[in-house]
Amino acid sequence: MVQLSLKRKMKVLLVIDRLQDDDFGVPLGGHLGLKLSHVLLKESIPFGRLIQDQTVAEAIGHAYLKRIGVETMFTGEESYYPELLRGNRQLISTNEDYYKTVQRYVKHLLAVHSKCTKLHTIVLFGRSTQRLFSDALFRLEEENEHVAATFKDMAIFQMPAVSRVVRDERIHQIRQIVADLAPSNA
Repeated sequence: MVQLSLKRKMKVLLVIDRLQDDDFGVPLGGHLGLKLSHVLLKESIPFGRLIQDQTVAEAIGHAYLKRIGVETMFTGEESYYPELLRGNRQLISTNEDYYKTVQRYVKHLLAVHSKCTKLHTIVLFGRSTQRLFSDALFRLEEENEHVAATFKDMAIFQMPAVSRVVRDERIHQIRQIVADLAPSNA
């Protein structure tokens, strides 16, 4: 799991299933990030770079992007990843590595809750991300009901993988989320 640097003023968290080969360690820093940036902002700089590099975002007039965080959940090399993509619940539930991953993500959600108090929207890209988030939220309910309730009260969008969203009609939902963060022109 690639952790993001938690930002106190973060209001939206984009969670993608895994890094692409051309991302070079920055989620949405490659070809898909470029497509997403063009569709959402009409810019020719990868979306991940705009989120990571505040000075670049400010220079082109998108300073509000500092309120968006991006993280990836998987590298794609985990032993349980193919079964997770297929939705094979029985094999996943007995996998010790998956159990440890869920536990780590529960701790991560606790850290996000304590540090990112303004977070109100989470966008989950891909079936594997949605399943891990769901399992972690279920585990979190057992450990800390208050924090779990906070996450349940947030706006949670479940989207297909980023590669499908870019050419999908549901991109308008993400466009609206980003537009809501921008300061009004009125």
